[in-house]
Amino acid sequence: MQHPPVSRRELNRAQSADAIHTAAVSLVLRHGLAGATVDAIAEQAGVSRRTFFNYFPTKEDAVLATRPPRLSAHDLEAFGSSTDDTFARVVRLMSAAVRSVFDDLPSFAAKRQHLLKLHPALRERVERQVRDAETLVKEALAASEPAAPSLPLLMIAGTVMRYAFTPAEDGSIDDSAEAIDRAIEQFRAVL
Repeated sequence: MQHPPVSRRELNRAQSADAIHTAAVSLVLRHGLAGATVDAIAEQAGVSRRTFFNYFPTKEDAVLATRPPRLSAHDLEAFGSSTDDTFARVVRLMSAAVRSVFDDLPSFAAKRQHLLKLHPALRERVERQVRDAETLVKEALAASEPAAPSLPLLMIAGTVMRYAFTPAEDGSIDDSAEAIDRAIEQFRAVL
């Protein structure tokens, strides 16, 4: 599949986000999480404080290169039109929501894990983003299947996701659809 060319505006946005993220990581590694202020990050990245917040809602998001979860129209369409059982549909939708938080999951996973070990307070932000992703999935499930037991489904989906996204020894994470499908089948075999 051929992707359309990236516009100059999109390229500038990506470069600005990367500059902010790179500055945030650099400052956190040198000065700790408390010492890396939004003002210092913005200054090192060469952007204004306002521009910083156009890209990342919090300092922690800039450090981790995360953003609020979202479900695209494509994600919701795939969820609604799938002929799979509710369990598999919920796991796949949860996967899409969590992936939206971590755009670059495979390429940045090892560095993110290192930062989380160095600064456990960052884990709170990741947990918040995952809870927000669960809320999006819960809302989609309620709209699609109001009688479905959402809490158990979300809890099991979260467990399947944690299993599927467990880093390999080299720190890499396989977040492919095939990895999610394998995890679903492994949980089906156990349950």
